[in-house]
Amino acid sequence: MQTTNVCIVGAGPSGATTSLMLSKMGIFHTVLDKAVFPRDKTCGDGLVLYVFQVLKEIDPQLLTKFIEHPAFLHSYKANFYVSNQLHLDIYPSQNHKPHAPIFYARRMDFDNFLVENLPSNYADLRLGVGLKKIERLHPQEGLKLTLEDGSELITKILVGADGIQSLVSRKLGKNKSDKNHTSTFISAYFAGLEDLLPENSAEIRLIYKNMPLFFYIFPLTGGISNVSFGGNTGKLGLHKINLKTEIENIIATHPQIKEKFTSAHRLGDWRGWGIPSSFGHLTVSGDNFLLVGDAAGLANPFYKEGVGTGMMSGLIAARQIQKALEQERFDASFFSEYESLLAQKFGKLLRYSNLSLRMAHYSRFFYFFIQLLKGTIEKAMIRIIERQSYS
Repeated sequence: MQTTNVCIVGAGPSGATTSLMLSKMGIFHTVLDKAVFPRDKTCGDGLVLYVFQVLKEIDPQLLTKFIEHPAFLHSYKANFYVSNQLHLDIYPSQNHKPHAPIFYARRMDFDNFLVENLPSNYADLRLGVGLKKIERLHPQEGLKLTLEDGSELITKILVGADGIQSLVSRKLGKNKSDKNHTSTFISAYFAGLEDLLPENSAEIRLIYKNMPLFFYIFPLTGGISNVSFGGNTGKLGLHKINLKTEIENIIATHPQIKEKFTSAHRLGDWRGWGIPSSFGHLTVSGDNFLLVGDAAGLANPFYKEGVGTGMMSGLIAARQIQKALEQERFDASFFSEYESLLAQKFGKLLRYSNLSLRMAHYSRFFYFFIQLLKGTIEKAMIRIIERQSYS
């Protein structure tokens, strides 16, 4: 039976980041993923906040490769429409900036970009092999893993980077799905959209139907756009909202949207996915394990982005793993520091985002609030984007 100090389950952005940082630290580890890359991944395809910090921390040349990659589209602008009459202009300054603060990329391309950079003398990559079973041993001995190919592996530390349906989260954290802290979205790629916002700007709209729903148009390379729509999973069920019916009605009738789709055609079916914003309601560490990314519920509850926070959690996890191996501590008490570090890094932004989402349920109040403080809110959002993109 093979042994390893660290096993990462999942090679998406959070798992790949953990692996890249461990390799930089000279720590041997194993990476499992049931998929073979490049693989498709349903997502909104927006990349903002923390992504650039993380890539630079791992290797400045990796950040340069990312910025220069032909499949990734960059932008300095985003527009958030609270209603047809009111919107926020998010226009960070371009002066003396090393790169744009917002990028758009198909997750198939971005995730594969990270995976292509994983091979090293310290990473044992097992792509196309999933995790089937986890058995607890003594904390100092680790965990016994049974893989889908029938092989077995003993690891001292297991990193759950296996997404919203994380096996590691369910088995070791005893976590359950929480519809009240999850969003459900559908998305599809479109070609031929007209009258898109200039300078690769995203179009984000708040649309009400007994609850706040979020409509996105994100530009991509090759004249393609990602169109996404969704909201809180629990509220969608409560109000019996069919996302496919609603978005097709919006595309056909919304006065500020329908003209964009006059000559457009959808590339494939609508596809659904979940966005977990349950950090603070999950057990994200314990004896011999840590959760990162979506498995830790780290997506932003308001604007739904989770790639950047997931990657930063992978960086934080790698540092905690380094300390654990140096001190030979693999118990829950030691790993509880990891959860505290996540709270320090993301807690304030996630609290404000949760508050914004609660306020958005009261449409008239939210409209008045945004209208009253429009300039202040725009400046605050720009500061957040610049701080997390360039620090």
